[in-house]
Amino acid sequence: MKQNQTTKTLFRLILSALFAALIAVFTAFVSIKTGINDGYLHFGDSLVYLAGCMLPLPYAAAAAAVGGALADVLGGAAVWAPFSAVIKALNTLPFALVYTCRLTKSPQRILNKTTAWMPLLSGLITIFGYFLAEGLLYSFPTAAVSMLASLVQAVGSAALYYAAGAALDRVQLKKRLHLQ
Repeated sequence: MKQNQTTKTLFRLILSALFAALIAVFTAFVSIKTGINDGYLHFGDSLVYLAGCMLPLPYAAAAAAVGGALADVLGGAAVWAPFSAVIKALNTLPFALVYTCRLTKSPQRILNKTTAWMPLLSGLITIFGYFLAEGLLYSFPTAAVSMLASLVQAVGSAALYYAAGAALDRVQLKKRLHLQ
């Protein structure tokens, strides 16, 4: 089925809004307190990764930025919202660039040989982005303490991304939604 440009744009906006909502919920409410500097572990980043695989770059970045910032506001940590908006938008870059630059031989798949490495790059963006943000807000020694929790979160989000990506590929979601 061929989609006209207006329909395609509307579909991308709706999917972006859905991802923003899911990212906010999985970040703010599906979380575990770490006890380190009032931090918490969450699985919102796995949805950021999926957005980067399923949406073109400006849509994926916007969904991640809005979802991440909204999670901070909903979670009572609005001071973090501007930082999260930037960091989460940057988290989509490794994934979205794989598809934008056609770096994969399997663009119809969420999880492929190229995207399998992207949680590593995106995780580093998270770790160092929040290290810089926390260093600016509080102090860099305090931020250094939080880096371990950020690493654990990145690993957990990567694991959930691998599981969700494999399951969504099994049902050929990108093909069914005409996202290739």
